Amino acid sequence: MEQNFFFLVLICILNFIIILLFDKIKIFHFIIDNPDKDRKFHTKPTALAGGSILIINLIFYFLSILLNEKILDNEKIFNNYKELILFLVTCILIFLIGLLDDKFNFSPSLKFFLLFLALIFFLFLDGNTYIKIIKFSFIEKQFYLNENSVIFTLFCFLVFINAFNMFDGINLQSSSYLFIVLFFLFFVTNFSLFIFLLIIFVLTFKYLNFRNKSFLGDSGALLISFILGYIFIKLFNNKIILYSDEVFIFMMIPGIDMIRLFFERIKKRRNPFSHDRLHLHHLLLAKYGYFKTICIIILFIILPIFTNYIGIMKLNIIITTFIVYFLSIWIIKKKNN
Repeated sequence: MEQNFFFLVLICILNFIIILLFDKIKIFHFIIDNPDKDRKFHTKPTALAGGSILIINLIFYFLSILLNEKILDNEKIFNNYKELILFLVTCILIFLIGLLDDKFNFSPSLKFFLLFLALIFFLFLDGNTYIKIIKFSFIEKQFYLNENSVIFTLFCFLVFINAFNMFDGINLQSSSYLFIVLFFLFFVTNFSLFIFLLIIFVLTFKYLNFRNKSFLGDSGALLISFILGYIFIKLFNNKIILYSDEVFIFMMIPGIDMIRLFFERIKKRRNPFSHDRLHLHHLLLAKYGYFKTICIIILFIILPIFTNYIGIMKLNIIITTFIVYFLSIWIIKKKNN
C-alpha cells in the first residue's frame, strides 16, 4: 500500500512538472498545428503534444514496474510482465504512426494500412487480447467466435480508433470523454494504478488543451484510443465487465457519430474518410456556441454510462441513446437550415 501511494505521488509530480515546464520542453513543440481557416479554426499555432505526454507517462509506468513488480499484483488489465512489454512496444509503434501522420499528413488509406499492420503484429503475439465470445445482457445465449476471433478483434480496434480520431474535434471534447470513461473504469477495476495514471494524463492534457497550448494530434488520438480498446477487451476477457453491450455503452457516442458521418458522406458520393463540418460538434457549434456544445456532448457521453450503473436495462439505454442522438441531429439540422 505504501509503495502504491509513493507511485501515485510520483505520477502527480511528473505531470505537474510537464505542465510547469511545457513551454520550455522542446520535444512537446516538435510538431505545431497551424490554423488555416479551412478545417483548422484555432486562433494561434498549437503544439500537437498529446501523444508525447502520454508516451512519457507510459514509459514512467513501465520503469516503475521494472523497479517494483509488485505494482502489477493488483492490476486487472495486465496478466503478466510479458503482456505489459508487448503492450508498451505496440503503444510506441502506434504513437510513431500518429507522430509521422502529424508531421507529414498521411492519406487516410496509408494511415489505415499502417495501423492495420501494427495491430496485426500485436494480435499475432498476444493471444490473450482476442475477443473470443460476444455476450449480451438481454439474452442468455453466448456467441463464440472461434477462428473469427482475430478478425473480429482487429475490426473492433480499427473501428474504435477511427471513431475516436473523428470524435476529437474541439478543445475539451475528447479529454472530457476520456475522463468520464476512465473515471468509471477506475472504480470498476477497484482503483487500478494504470487507470489512475491515465486519468492524471487526461487532466494534464485537459489543462493544456483548455489553455490552448496543446492538441492531442493523431499521435495522441490513435494511442489513447488503442489503449482504451485494449483495456475494455482485457476487462471483458477477465470477466470484470460481463457483457458486450456494456462495453458498447462506453464507446457508443463516438461510434454512432462515425457511422452517421460515413452514411451521409457515402450518400453524397464522397469518400467516407473525407473532411467536412458535419460532425456532432460542428452542428452544435453552429447553433449553440462553444460552451453549450461542450455541455451537450458531455451529457451525451455521461448519461448512458451513468444510467448503466443505476440498474436500467442496457438494451433500453442503447435504444434510448440512439433515438435521442438522431432526433437531436434532426432538430439541430432543421434549426441550422
